Amino acid sequence: MKLSLEWLGDYVKWSFGKAQDYDANELARILTAHVAEVDAVEEQGALLRDCVIGKVISLQKHPNADKLSVCDVKTDKGVKRVVCGGTNLREGMRVVFAHVGATVQHGDEILKLEKIKIRGEASEGMICAADEVGLPFDLAPFVGAQGRQGRPDNGAGERPIVDLGDEEEGVGKPAREFFGFTDTTIFIDNHAITNRPDLFSHIGFARECVALGLGTWKKKPDFKPAKFSKAPIPFKFDVKDVKLMPRYCACMIHIDGLGETPNWMKRRLEATGWRPISLPIDITNYVMMEVGVPLHSFDADDIKGTVSLRQAKKGEKMITLDGKERGLSEGALILADQEGIFDLLGIMGGLRSSTKESTRSIYLHSASLDPVSVRKAMIAMGHRTDAGTTYEKGVPPVTAEQGFYRAVELFLELVPSARIASVMDDHGKNGTPKTLTLHVARCNAILGTDLKATQIKKILTDLGFKVTRSTRSARSGQAGAGDKLAVTPPLWRLGDIKGEQDLAEEVGRIYGYNKIKAVMPEASIVPPARDPRLNQIRCGLWDDAFTELVPLSLVGPDLLRKAGFDAEQTVAVENPLGEELSRLQPSTLPRLLEQVEMQARQAAQVCTFAVAKVFSAKAEHLELGMLFAATGKTDLLHDPFLHLKSSVESALKRAGYSVTVQSSREKPVASHPGRIGEVVVGGSVVGHLFEIHPAIRARFGLPQRAAAALIGLDALFAIKPEPIVFKPLPQFPAVTYDETVPMRQDQSVAALLSKMRAASKLLESVEVADLFSKEGSESYNLTLRFTYRSPERTLTEAEVKQEHGKVMVQASR
Repeated sequence: MKLSLEWLGDYVKWSFGKAQDYDANELARILTAHVAEVDAVEEQGALLRDCVIGKVISLQKHPNADKLSVCDVKTDKGVKRVVCGGTNLREGMRVVFAHVGATVQHGDEILKLEKIKIRGEASEGMICAADEVGLPFDLAPFVGAQGRQGRPDNGAGERPIVDLGDEEEGVGKPAREFFGFTDTTIFIDNHAITNRPDLFSHIGFARECVALGLGTWKKKPDFKPAKFSKAPIPFKFDVKDVKLMPRYCACMIHIDGLGETPNWMKRRLEATGWRPISLPIDITNYVMMEVGVPLHSFDADDIKGTVSLRQAKKGEKMITLDGKERGLSEGALILADQEGIFDLLGIMGGLRSSTKESTRSIYLHSASLDPVSVRKAMIAMGHRTDAGTTYEKGVPPVTAEQGFYRAVELFLELVPSARIASVMDDHGKNGTPKTLTLHVARCNAILGTDLKATQIKKILTDLGFKVTRSTRSARSGQAGAGDKLAVTPPLWRLGDIKGEQDLAEEVGRIYGYNKIKAVMPEASIVPPARDPRLNQIRCGLWDDAFTELVPLSLVGPDLLRKAGFDAEQTVAVENPLGEELSRLQPSTLPRLLEQVEMQARQAAQVCTFAVAKVFSAKAEHLELGMLFAATGKTDLLHDPFLHLKSSVESALKRAGYSVTVQSSREKPVASHPGRIGEVVVGGSVVGHLFEIHPAIRARFGLPQRAAAALIGLDALFAIKPEPIVFKPLPQFPAVTYDETVPMRQDQSVAALLSKMRAASKLLESVEVADLFSKEGSESYNLTLRFTYRSPERTLTEAEVKQEHGKVMVQASR
């Protein structure tokens, strides 16, 4: 996008005087730092900087060259004598004269003029051809019909120079002022303002320049509706989907002729990359660059019947303004009447309804369109236009209205006998801004600044925001951490201002990121205090061949009921993703059973555990759930309850806890009524170990016994663990005996082992090695392994037998 500094000067009173007196490169640097990236700066008529309008007062043939002439030229610095090769020179002719020191284009090179001799004749300057100083070949728009400039190569090998006629007006005047080439153009990278459709206009950048302190408002944009006629538009406009066109303004304008585009408008359009075509079309292009909304003027006599806004269907075609028949992409926005499609909306108008020399009734419209539809159509058709590039960014509805008012104003002002011939066709609304809260402390924290509320308020107000202070610190009325601002975005910023962070960004870029002190982030690198106990328990279970599950903490009523829980007594989720995730889990057991059900047919035994939060109506806590399910033989030696008990003891021992399992009166959900134990640590019950009830087991398809353990980790970790003391490897050999002891079901193995350990100081350990029982028997055989060792010497067999005898006496008591 191109910006004209002269055009901006219509709205901004520059703080540095005239725009051309300011370093445009410095202005470009400021805009790049605060608004959008500037790709290039182009000074209009740059090669005319040291050129003036001269008049040839004498002309003679060069004495030493047939194709050269010697001229005396009247300039602002007196009469200059030059040697020239122009074939169309004559006495009394006004020319463009370049003084010594000027730069001119010579082929592909830029040359700086010096005082030289050509074939023996002194020459101090140069009479210029159009291409040598960057002038257009058609000078009529600038000097009237008297400009008789030809092209450098007219087929006869001639080298004509600029012929400005024989008048005296303008002689000695700087050439840039004479031709009106005093503007400077700034090229803005479109990619830098993708989220800012309000910046696709001179008015949008005028706001930024005022906010940046580059000037003050000379003339604030004021878009007032004209006085519209009461006559109806001669056709109906039907919008199939209002989402595709949120805002629409249109009216009929009668004219007596197309008129002539004024030179000032032509110069501005050319400076910003547009080719003047005809006055109605030039007005719409001018408004697009000034306000930021593409408009279109239709020949109303070519529109037949009801006009419909709809999306193109597959296979539809139309002839666009460039005379090409184009296949329309499916979904492209179009306007159609009873004779077919006449406008590719947002991209290019149709040839049938275009403004022509014979046009006397114009249908002028301005619209805000769905940006996604426009972008998809341009990509699918491979046809990108300036209008489409603007529309795909999302033209704000209020901009469509403002552009319409401005276009109507220019039509009435510039087009011969233009008059409004209908009511204003008005669809949609401009939107309603939502007031946002900006915390001053939060804004400063985001940016790394120390701005006061008044400074922030001024920045946002200059950008067009409405700002009021909603609260204030109580300390002497000064700005403090409690300051909050109520900020209402302007209608042209509804698309990109959504929250507090967007407001902070606006403050930061206008204040200047270069003013914010660069500070390296600081953070403590001291590692946080860690509790290794949970990890130690996990490692113990992994070593014992358990698989850890990480299930969801959400369950469904069906699974809860299947596991024996009362679903109605569990905590319900207010906004569940589905019925199967509508409850907070009261235990890890349902998910463990669900997983085992899927694995039961794939392995001889399944050992799983999970660590997760469980919930009740009053509290929540961290729970360790373990499940041991057998799918094969389940005699006394392979009993899941005993295996799980051993795993619980070894895993908790890794964390420094000695575990005792004792009979329990409490009956956990899903437990077998006769096989329940309390897990006791340090005299406190921290969980339960139990066999799964046969009915529950059957529901989950488990063919053999299964046991579960539920440990409350919050209660466990509240108990101080015992220190784990590492002992050196023994230096002397051990003596090991295995003994089988008959036991009844009502006898306590733990009590027997305790008495045996106390019977001999040389007994290093006694462990259960094997179990055997006959089916239906009230007794079983317990095989124990005794290990004897002395830390001081090697034991003799006689000593060991004597000590072993003391120990075995306990088995008979």
